[in-house]
Amino acid sequence: MRVAVIGAGVAGISTAYELTLRGHEVQVFERDTSVATGASFAPPGLIAPGLLAARPPARLKWRGAPGQLGWRWAHWRARRASAQQPVPAAVLQLATQGQALMNTWRQALQMEIEQRAGVLLLWRSAKEYRQAAPMLARLQAAQIAHREVDAATCRLLEPGLHPDTPLHGGIHLPQDESANARQFSQALKQEAQRLGARWQFNAEVLQIDPGTQPSLHLATGPAQRVDAVVVCAGKGAPSLLGPLGLRFPWGKVHAHTLTAPLRQLEAHPDLGPSATVIDVALGVSMTRLGQRVRIGGAQELGGATTQPDGQSLGALHQAAHDWFPGALQAGGQQRWKASRLLLPDELPVVGASGVPGVWLNIGHGEAGWALAGGAAQWLGERLAGRDGGLDPSVLEAARLR
Repeated sequence: MRVAVIGAGVAGISTAYELTLRGHEVQVFERDTSVATGASFAPPGLIAPGLLAARPPARLKWRGAPGQLGWRWAHWRARRASAQQPVPAAVLQLATQGQALMNTWRQALQMEIEQRAGVLLLWRSAKEYRQAAPMLARLQAAQIAHREVDAATCRLLEPGLHPDTPLHGGIHLPQDESANARQFSQALKQEAQRLGARWQFNAEVLQIDPGTQPSLHLATGPAQRVDAVVVCAGKGAPSLLGPLGLRFPWGKVHAHTLTAPLRQLEAHPDLGPSATVIDVALGVSMTRLGQRVRIGGAQELGGATTQPDGQSLGALHQAAHDWFPGALQAGGQQRWKASRLLLPDELPVVGASGVPGVWLNIGHGEAGWALAGGAAQWLGERLAGRDGGLDPSVLEAARLR
């Protein structure tokens, strides 16, 4: 089957690789100059089914987006309705399968990428720690490996934590992990290309004509006719899907990271995190990537799409100062901001679109990397006419109609 994949972020690359492995003739169309240039360029890099199952409180800051007031209200209602509910089993299964698949790919292909195991969620006070009760219940229900830890154990797990910062306790997720998404994307692209996948960059898709043999109309060059189209285009999806009658209630959320080199001091060998630490109250993650730290958070609805400003990065700087003061070098810092699409219920749309010849792999939110491999594998099953062992009513576009 000839398959066109639109978008070369981690979801698109994983889809291209998996479908190529299954014997499909795959061509990827990316409007930018390389892979992983958008939301996959410098994300926190969490591959964390446990975190997805725990579902910490949302930290989504309002930056004055009048056009998204309706979405904000729908998101609040969806969050409230699901507060005591587990993440749908099909979504969690995609994440756990995706993590296992990512590890298989990394080992089989001998990828050399920055990677760390373990995620530690921190609370500063007993009052704040009350938020942990429903999270622990969800982790228990999902049978996810986790451990409730006191302050002393937190400091054993992460010796670099500042001793003067108040700390009540935390939750340790030993099987969650973090890694460098861009390194992974580039390595997997090379392997997919070796297997026969073709890549077309600076190729903006303007229109999809659906059907048993759908076609793509590009900004330059002739139309491309294929047997199936998989849309992994992230924030570019609405303009492609809207004309097909697929108008979903998207919100545009901005995410931020700050990546900085670690200081190297013989007297203080434990500077910085050893794996991933999350300040739950601030909604900020701090992840070790080799000799650097990537600090992620400051999720915003609205605001400019330009470079991050001081208001956006304030929580990131505060978390770094509170937990690892003096650990980051002032020079060589990279500030990053990207837009991603999110539905009010924060669940992805994966599988059949309901439009002939068009398939979807979008809307993953913060769990994008954890979901990418599992979603690609499940798409392969759906293209083959099988259910893949998951409930499609939870994942496919029909649930939004």
